[in-house]
Amino acid sequence: MQTMILLGEGYEEVEAITVIDYLRRADIPVDIVSINEGLSTLGDHGIEIMADKMLDDIDVDAYDMVITPGGRPGAEKLAGDKRVTDLIAKQYDNQKYIASICASPIVLNAAGIAGDLDGTNYPGFEDRVNYKHFHEDITFYDADHKVLTSRGPATAVYFALDIIKLLKGEAAAEKIADALLLPMVEKGEKEA
Repeated sequence: MQTMILLGEGYEEVEAITVIDYLRRADIPVDIVSINEGLSTLGDHGIEIMADKMLDDIDVDAYDMVITPGGRPGAEKLAGDKRVTDLIAKQYDNQKYIASICASPIVLNAAGIAGDLDGTNYPGFEDRVNYKHFHEDITFYDADHKVLTSRGPATAVYFALDIIKLLKGEAAAEKIADALLLPMVEKGEKEA
């Protein structure tokens, strides 16, 4: 499974880096794709990520999943880029996976597909996304349309693990979660 994560200026770094790191731990190929004029991208909190590829230079049909991180103004930059919204609409029409977190489901709305979907997003963005049905879950997968959505930075861990579940199965996601000590954290265990 080949995936891409789209980065413009002002993305939420936690959401981008968590997804990239977890997918690579799970041996899922993920290309960091810049929508900028160069490979350098700058997050909302001043962290620079060098992309692997430029959006204009890739074969979009080679990707099984497109991932959009949130952040402001990063999500607005993605939603305002016709190349991005055309790509999302094409993924949707071809019944390929889409994963959007935080504010970035506004990209789904800009691509003209949000009204068909059940999903979630960062609190307060409901009227900018306009899902068919909004859910307050920390992640929500619309299996009918192959679209995964999530709430925000603190849910990025679960968003990334859900992507792994979709692409490689439950066991692969559990293996990564175990290696990261997520079950221990969820139990609230502390060492004295």
